[in-house]
Amino acid sequence: MSLTTKEKELVSVGASLAAGCKPCTNYHLRAVRKAEASDEEIERAMSHAIAVRDNARKIMERHGLKLLGRKFRRPVEEDAATAGSTEGTTRIRELVCVAAAFAVNCTSSAEKHIEAARGVGVTDDEIQAVVDIARFIRGKADSLCCKLI
Repeated sequence: MSLTTKEKELVSVGASLAAGCKPCTNYHLRAVRKAEASDEEIERAMSHAIAVRDNARKIMERHGLKLLGRKFRRPVEEDAATAGSTEGTTRIRELVCVAAAFAVNCTSSAEKHIEAARGVGVTDDEIQAVVDIARFIRGKADSLCCKLI
């Protein structure tokens, strides 16, 4: 099975948000609406992507503090989209989470969500397509920021 236009655009919205690219988010939000995604589907994809981004930040904060010989003082509270359980996992959730993980370079989240995606029947070709989308968006976000200089 290949990705539908709606799936590609939901993934693109998630990757755009995770990468922190407003112009990309604007573009893909218009495109996902044209692909006839519901507001609920869009909001769910946005929530999953932001949860992956937030989890990546926590992982790196803990890593940095560990290198300084300090402990992470706040309790770790993971969002349902990034928690270890794959309960409630859906194809689109995992596609969006894989894209978001690659958009923020979070290898631990990428590994977890690739495994979960395979568990719900996502093919390696589809995973590669999602990764390619995320890499493209991350590159666009980088190039837009570089134009500010």
